[in-house]
Amino acid sequence: MAWGSKKRSGCGGLAFLALLVALLALWVAWSAYRRTGGTLDMLVKSPAAGSAEASAPPAEAEEGDWRAALARARERLLSRRDAIEQDRDLEAVERDVAEIRKTLEHAYHGAGDKAGEVRDAWRGFDAELERLQGQLREGSRKARETLDDLAERMKQAG
Repeated sequence: MAWGSKKRSGCGGLAFLALLVALLALWVAWSAYRRTGGTLDMLVKSPAAGSAEASAPPAEAEEGDWRAALARARERLLSRRDAIEQDRDLEAVERDVAEIRKTLEHAYHGAGDKAGEVRDAWRGFDAELERLQGQLREGSRKARETLDDLAERMKQAG
């Protein structure tokens, strides 16, 4: 009998079992993702998904308007306060903090002749944002306090 002469080879059951295991793994992964507060919209709009907006430079870099960038950063941080308080989707909040740091850095570099007066403020905010990022990564309860203090400092600086 030659190879391939049989019409049915018997691998159908094994392939079906592999499909069931893969679907079960997908269901478990999706359930875990939703439990952390993730949604399909977040996946589609994620910079990791390769969207065109992710590669575009922030608007603050073009404008060089340090105070406006600071106000937007403060609003964005305060909008994530509930997520921090409820320990919900801390990874997304951490990504937002990283993006805020980049935005403020671009705004600082775009400040031009005012760079000398905002340099110290930017360094202080960047250090605080880095600390907040570390606290979010560790899941620390102090993250909310750090966020509140940082928002208050941003308000006073703006």
